[in-house]
Amino acid sequence: MLRIENALDIILRHTPTLDEEEVRLAASLGRILRHDCVSDIDLPPFDRARMDGYALRAADTDTASPERTVRLRAIGEAAAGHAFNGQVNAGEAVRIMTGAPVPMGADAVEKIEVIRVMDEGSIEIEAPVKPGQSITPRGIEARAGAVMVKSGERVTPPVAATLASFGCAQLKVSRKPRLTLLSTGTELVEVEEKPGPSQIRNSNAYSLAGYAETAGAEVLSAGIVPDDSGATREAIAEALSKSDVVMLSGGVSMGDYDLVKPALRELGAEILVERVAAHPGKPTVFAKLGEKIVFGLPGNPVSVAVSFHLFAWPALLKMQGASEIHLPRMKVYAARMVKGAPPRRSHQPARLVIRDGRVEAEPLKWSGSSDLVAFMRADCLIVVPEDRQSLNEGELVEVISLRD
Repeated sequence: MLRIENALDIILRHTPTLDEEEVRLAASLGRILRHDCVSDIDLPPFDRARMDGYALRAADTDTASPERTVRLRAIGEAAAGHAFNGQVNAGEAVRIMTGAPVPMGADAVEKIEVIRVMDEGSIEIEAPVKPGQSITPRGIEARAGAVMVKSGERVTPPVAATLASFGCAQLKVSRKPRLTLLSTGTELVEVEEKPGPSQIRNSNAYSLAGYAETAGAEVLSAGIVPDDSGATREAIAEALSKSDVVMLSGGVSMGDYDLVKPALRELGAEILVERVAAHPGKPTVFAKLGEKIVFGLPGNPVSVAVSFHLFAWPALLKMQGASEIHLPRMKVYAARMVKGAPPRRSHQPARLVIRDGRVEAEPLKWSGSSDLVAFMRADCLIVVPEDRQSLNEGELVEVISLRD
């Protein structure tokens, strides 16, 4: 039985990185960049007004006070997309809108709310204005030639906005891993069917498809495979022929009807991981055949979810060349006592809450690794070390976020 770190090291060492392809920015959401995005301009490309008001020379307002106002002559207007064509000289000001270029000669913007606009085309100011006030300087956000988004980053909506700002219309990204899902077990029926005696609906196909797509994979489903050695072998072979990754749920333990490992061996796959010191999720299998990889995950819904996040998630991100492949971890306080499962490291479903100004992990009340209803509420896993029978209420504990 391998420690989690050892199993993960084996998995990542044997997980290939896929080739790249070019896509339009509009089609890049969720993809992993394979090249640096470099700024082609300064941003902002000019000194920019941060609010509506008047652009002026700060030195002209040094003596301003409520008792002795300073009067300036308004000579024009600047708006976003329409710069003022001229220069601000001593005693002058230009009406300016948020986002507009600051005119030449001006070094400050005073907001409209504190300015008295006179009928004869002039303004009065009652307090000194500081140089640089309400101006975003040219290039403060980015300089031309600087790397803005690094290779290995995932394209999120804010990243897409950044890429658009620097003209990155075409992107080199990793090809999506093609992943085929197989659910094993004669007891399984499809979601449209009502289970008969000793049957259950195939819920793992939907959780795993969602997890894998969130991790960037293109998911294919090959449906349910009955507990038959020939059918299992043929289904895996067919899945391998059209996929980069095959992911099975169920059939990986030590029972008479756990047929995944024998089928993999018959196909010539090298089984590199068979059992892991994790709770839940001990019977996690990882195998490789050529450049194709296979995950055999437990059948219980909570076990399959934990195993996916511990092992398959980082492997799928590694395949895409991601710079960050692991889910976030953090330290929070345990809201209640949490039981462990020595000598295995335990991962208990929980949800994060804020109480009395601190973040706590609230363990979910669940009946075991088949309790998918309770797991539905989980947004993190509380990690209980191998050598701990329990973690105490109020103790600072490590959690793994289930939200990347």
